[in-house]
Amino acid sequence: MLKYEIVEIEQFSGKEAKIYTILPYGKAMTLFDEFIAINQTKYLEEILDITSRLKIIGNDTGAKTQFFKLNEAKFGENIAALYDAPNKFLRLYCIRFDMNIIILGGGGPKQTRTWQDDPNLTRIVNRLRKYSNDIYKRIDSKDIYWSKDGKEFLGNLNMNENEEI
Repeated sequence: MLKYEIVEIEQFSGKEAKIYTILPYGKAMTLFDEFIAINQTKYLEEILDITSRLKIIGNDTGAKTQFFKLNEAKFGENIAALYDAPNKFLRLYCIRFDMNIIILGGGGPKQTRTWQDDPNLTRIVNRLRKYSNDIYKRIDSKDIYWSKDGKEFLGNLNMNENEEI
């Protein structure tokens, strides 16, 4: 089991979708904050576009399938990439739970055909896959569960009692 906390990003969450990220045990920054910090200097315009789209997802549209490239990893892990605008390079990976919940991971510039061809993106996606698999185990054991309206996670979102990635 992994050590981490699932943290809601309130500035993006709204009536249509809750948007979360992961705070790894012992780290000062969430995966999404790290993504912003690493990429904001070189890709500020793309960061602003991504954050604008996340606000729209949370407040207006929900996490519709057309906003994501689905099945970026094994079936059932629900790893997706937020579609970037044409002629943009920055890719943000997340775990998508239907239209109502997404957990933002990390990402970076995608300049190869697939994330598997880029060592940095491979590391990022594989780390997110470990979190996804752990979250699904916790859902199966009812440690984490959906609210009655299906729009947010409840239960133990702070998993700091086990080993870390």
